[in-house]
Amino acid sequence: MTKFLINFRYAFRWHKPILTLRLVWRFIQIFVFKQQPLRYVDFAIGYKCNLKCEHCFAADKADPKRGRMPPYYFAKVVKEAMRLGAVNFSFQGGEPLLYSDLKDYIKAAQPYKNLISVTTNGTLLTLEKARELKSWGVDIVTISYDDMRDSAIFWEAFHNARKAGLKITVGIVATKTMIGRLDHIVEVAEKYRVIQMLIFPVPMGRWDSQDVMLSAEDIAKIRTYEKKYPYIRTDFQANYVHEGCGAGKEILFINPYGDVYPCPFINIPFGNLRYQSVKKIRDKMLCHKIFQGYSQKCLAGEGKGLWDEFSSVARPASSAK
Repeated sequence: MTKFLINFRYAFRWHKPILTLRLVWRFIQIFVFKQQPLRYVDFAIGYKCNLKCEHCFAADKADPKRGRMPPYYFAKVVKEAMRLGAVNFSFQGGEPLLYSDLKDYIKAAQPYKNLISVTTNGTLLTLEKARELKSWGVDIVTISYDDMRDSAIFWEAFHNARKAGLKITVGIVATKTMIGRLDHIVEVAEKYRVIQMLIFPVPMGRWDSQDVMLSAEDIAKIRTYEKKYPYIRTDFQANYVHEGCGAGKEILFINPYGDVYPCPFINIPFGNLRYQSVKKIRDKMLCHKIFQGYSQKCLAGEGKGLWDEFSSVARPASSAK
């Protein structure tokens, strides 16, 4: 119940009554009509970044030969995703604050009807920029924090976001170093009452090796902390009702070129929005048994046998028509 109330505090916006009504309707769909609405669409508007973090996979995904999805086309995608239930649209990169058209994408996501979040490394999140994001309709900023960057940058961005009236979540890649600092992370979470989102290391990008994946002992420790402390989270606690992996069911990730994935860390596209609708691509995901239930394992960070099991199901996005 405590975690549900925290989620409610992050989602409720008194100045967005349509969003509140849409959230109420989603729970009616779930409990009364036994439906499975979409919840969250994560969109990478581009892969440019001003940092080179060891764990980042974005740089390896950039393809200068392919054009970015323009804001007007993204607006069409938003409308379809909303019909499927989406109430939260998130923007990431690369570093989204590098893009001068970020405002256009945010406006395309109908911020007066939806919860809007932006994921940033914090280096460009001045007080002026934080207030600008707020004026565009952004509700939440997720500020990345890891043990490879200057913490002073993080704290400056953190306090700028608070001063601007933005809700904050902290994105933390759960390396072994970070797992050793969980007690400190708990202190920060409890002091500021902000969600600390732990992200399992995934063999992608510069970490293209299963050696980076956590051990069973590491994962057990994370699960213990997330049960004990309400602000310590993984994506498992972000769903409408059920705890577990929401990939495909409640979550979709769209890259700058329109390829659609079950989540940012499952590197298998199920279609491209140039050729197929959001509904058709999501239906294809839900036909596969892996996405039909709420797995109690992170399919990317714990599922070493994942790729062999369903890679044949998803054709390359460029050929999906």
